[in-house]
Amino acid sequence: MVKKEQVEIRISEVGRRGDGLGDWQGRPVFVPRALPGELVRAELREDRDKGIAAALLEILEAGPDRVTPGCPHYDSCGGCSLQHWEERAYRSWKAGRPVGLLAKAGLVPAEIKSPVFIPAGTRRRATLAAVLRDGVLGLGFHRARSHDVTDIPGCLILTPRLEALKESLRPHLAGLLKEGDSCAVFMQDADGALDVLLTGPRRKPSGAVLKELAQACGLARLSWRADEDAAPEVMVERAPVTKRSFGLKVELPPGAFLQPSAEGEAVLVAAVMAPFRASNVKRSADLFAGCGTFTGPLMDLGRVQAVESDPAAIAALQKAAARSESLSVVRRNLFSSPLSEKELSLFEGVVLDPPRMGAAEQALHLAHSRVPLVVSISCSASTFVRDARILCGGGYKFESFQVIDQFVWSAHIEMVAVFRR
Repeated sequence: MVKKEQVEIRISEVGRRGDGLGDWQGRPVFVPRALPGELVRAELREDRDKGIAAALLEILEAGPDRVTPGCPHYDSCGGCSLQHWEERAYRSWKAGRPVGLLAKAGLVPAEIKSPVFIPAGTRRRATLAAVLRDGVLGLGFHRARSHDVTDIPGCLILTPRLEALKESLRPHLAGLLKEGDSCAVFMQDADGALDVLLTGPRRKPSGAVLKELAQACGLARLSWRADEDAAPEVMVERAPVTKRSFGLKVELPPGAFLQPSAEGEAVLVAAVMAPFRASNVKRSADLFAGCGTFTGPLMDLGRVQAVESDPAAIAALQKAAARSESLSVVRRNLFSSPLSEKELSLFEGVVLDPPRMGAAEQALHLAHSRVPLVVSISCSASTFVRDARILCGGGYKFESFQVIDQFVWSAHIEMVAVFRR
């Protein structure tokens, strides 16, 4: 276990989580909000990732790419982690890191497409924390590596409409919570319908109070659950909450996942659909389909099988599929029960869009299949590289790779890759 002490460290690079990376007695040290070339005073805190997590105390020598963050709450808020980095350097790191990991693994795509950077002020979904302390409501994001909440009167990453919703919620949440209470506030703009899910307080708020909140804030729907393990309960529904993806219209369940921004979704859909259209794919599978972001555009080309494990998402897709002859929906856990080579033989193209842990088992079955086209979407560079290695090991040619950054001022990225036989 590391001993807490203050040390001076020279930062050599930025690591995968966005922390500055230095060395102390032969061990890597991760210093949040430190940049390459900087000399910092840091306090060693705890062991992490075969290294040491530290806290930044003072910048002794600032690096050439350090800038003043645009957000006045940046020093205390944990919502963004890289606003202090000059834009060109930040973008170069984001686009270059996954390419470097691919090269290290011996994977070289035939084409590396220009990265796409979605601007700030486009985030259409967010989960905030609300807490009532000493009669004052704090509403914002948690501080980095802390349960404390930074109150944010104005957030640079949210769309103006979501920012206005946040502020309209403020007085109603203050009245909803009792001293010491807290809750998580998931809010989303789904094709113009404002949808809010409250997780907590554990005691169920009265229907009259929630109805007043929904009306005052212009919500289409307001749902509640006692904790994250509970199923959301729709408390007020004033209008349908739907999402249209090309010809597919899905009634979204509370807390449903959408891409963080409409702009980012449009770029992802275009990147996915280009190779499918070029190959005139008529039979496709959308694996980890969610609520059908890619299913809808694929249906424009022919028949689609959407595979998903989440019960609420499956119910929404099945209801939508009842209105279409070109869509079939399968509920299946692709981690424990991936599609077999025989099942995959039905398809001319597959979209593979797993969560952060990737889809190693499904990639292995794809590698042994004869599916001509696989388009992979990932938000984790490390698991993407692992799965890409499996596909290439099975004979796929790595046709193209592209970074799409819709997680502004954070270490998170999105990637789209095309593999062909």
